Order: sequence, then C-alpha cells, then structure tokens
Amino acid sequence: MVKRVCLVSSGTGGHLVPAVALGRALEDSGHRATLLTEGRRVECALLESRPDEVSSLSTVSLGVGGGRMGLPLRLARATLKARNFYKSGKIDLVVGTGGRTSIPAAVAARSLGVPLFLLEQNVVTGRANRLLSHFAERIYYGLPPQRLIRQGVLTGSPLARGIGSVGRTHARHQLNLPVESTVVLVTGGSQGAAVLNRSAPDALVSLGRKLHVLHLAGEGEGRADGVRRRYVGDCITARVSSIEHDMAAFYAAADLVICRGGGGTVAELMASGRASVIVPYSHHRDRQQWHNGRVLEVVGAAQLCDETEVDEGGLSRLVGPILADPALRRDMESRALSLAPENPCERIISDMKLVGALD
Repeated sequence: MVKRVCLVSSGTGGHLVPAVALGRALEDSGHRATLLTEGRRVECALLESRPDEVSSLSTVSLGVGGGRMGLPLRLARATLKARNFYKSGKIDLVVGTGGRTSIPAAVAARSLGVPLFLLEQNVVTGRANRLLSHFAERIYYGLPPQRLIRQGVLTGSPLARGIGSVGRTHARHQLNLPVESTVVLVTGGSQGAAVLNRSAPDALVSLGRKLHVLHLAGEGEGRADGVRRRYVGDCITARVSSIEHDMAAFYAAADLVICRGGGGTVAELMASGRASVIVPYSHHRDRQQWHNGRVLEVVGAAQLCDETEVDEGGLSRLVGPILADPALRRDMESRALSLAPENPCERIISDMKLVGALD
C-alpha cells in the first residue's frame, strides 16, 4: 500500500539534505513524499540546485523563519497550516529532522494522530528532538548518540546522492584540477563560517606549500570576494565560491577537509573517507559540534581545533603535518571510512516497516 510521507526541514542544509535524501528513497520504494520547509533562502537555493533530486517531491513552506519577535504567533500559524496540509494531503506519517520547524509540524501530527518519526544528525540530541522524542515512534541517529533513548535506533544519516561514490581522479578531472596536486577543501556548511573564511586562507598561505584550494565561503554580499583576496602568494591556487551543490565531487577531490563539525558534515566525511581538521562552532551550549567531531578524532580520522586557537597558529600547526605526510592522510582516510554506516535510508525504511508505519 502506498503511504504518503511528509518530511520536515528546518532552514539549513543540515536539515534539508537528509530530508530530501530520505524522501527520494521513499519515492524509490513506491511511496509518496512531500517536503515541508521553513522557507529560508538557503533552502530555496539548495532545492533549485537539485532539480533531479526533488522533482518528484512536492514542497510547501511553513514560513516559520524570522527573529524571536513574533515567533510564538508564527509557530501557531505554522501548526495550523501543517494540520490543514496533513488533512488535505491525507498524510500517513511525518518525519522531522530537528530544528524549530519540526515543532509545529510534530504538534500538528500529534493532534491528528499521525505517527511521528525523527532524524537526529548529532551526537547530542537537539532541543526540538529532545522535546518531541516523547511523542515519536522512533528517533533515527546519524551518529552514535551521547544517550540512546528507548525508541532510538542508530542508522546513520541520509546523505545527498553521490557522496562517497566518486573517485578522486574522476572528481579532479570533473573540477579541472591537476590529478597529482594536493587539494584542500574548506567549507563552513550551507551558511558558511566567518572563522574559517578568516583563518583558513592565512593558515594555508603561511605553509608555503603548493596547494589547490576549494573554499566555500557561504552566501553573503561580497563574502566570496573577500575570502578570495586573502589567498595571496605564488604557491596557492584558490577557487572560492559561495556554496557548492555537487559536494560529492568536492569531497572526492580533496586530500584534506577543513570544516565545521555539523552532524551532516561529519557523516559526509565518513562516507567520503576524508582526512579532516574540524573547527567546531563554539557557541552551542551543549558543544554539539565538538562532540560530533570527537567521533572522528577518537579513531584518528580527524583533528579538532578550538576556535580560540585558530588565529594563534593552531590551524596551521595541525594542517601542516597532515599535508606533509601522505601516509598519515591515507591512514586517516581509512579510519574515517571504517565508521561509515551502510545504506542509512534503507535502514530507516526497513525499521519503519518493522514498526508497521510502512507496508
């Protein structure tokens, strides 16, 4: 029997990418998938860049975005909108990916008796998912959780198409990079990271090594141009852009990734099998990104650099030895790859069948 599944994104690529990936897998399994978004610009840009992945998914914005002023009213309106959408679309189950959009979507589902499932990309369960887990049939973890709740299942995170399946040589041909060059990918995620935009160019230039750099600066007026100007020196060839939608090729081309520690990013590093230096976002109360990065660091697949040490030479001290030692990079790559779970989407769908939510 065909089931109608609604997947909920909450404003960033870390929420949107797993929702789209699972939606595609559900469609491939013969079910119908719909995407509810927060309606932010970054979501629209990501969806527009992936017409082949989302063409079969109907998309509806709940319009939860904006500042704190008026948030309760926006959440109430979003709950009503979601409730009406579920009723008119005859939705059979809802999958939330965390974040504030999941709250009205989940409240609406519970009010109608529609089963709720959750995706948690991080080691430390986010506030929305902690609240909603009491009402959920299952919570599917992308990384080994700090605390596994009764209805929790470790499945791995659904990833964008192609992550981990592109070879390094093929990717470098695709991106017009010399096959034998040393390539560094710098990415702060879908929203960029000011600390990486400031510190990574300075650290890489200071090494005096011949490098090709792929730097994703994030969206923002003049942001990419400002980063581009920091790559001064004869040794560095830098390609700086705002965001990149074919991340499979970018990960595959890289010898080293300098990045934030979002759950989706850590999952992509595992699937791609890439050595990394992770600079966790330091302003989460629960140190969410630090805990994510530790999953890779404890097995020797990554090194963590605290934001407070980045501008005091900490980043170059970590990056330099890794770039100078191909054998070390190969070892880090194999350790990252050893953590990658197989077929997260298939695991999730199989479990949904097990609990009777899918036929």
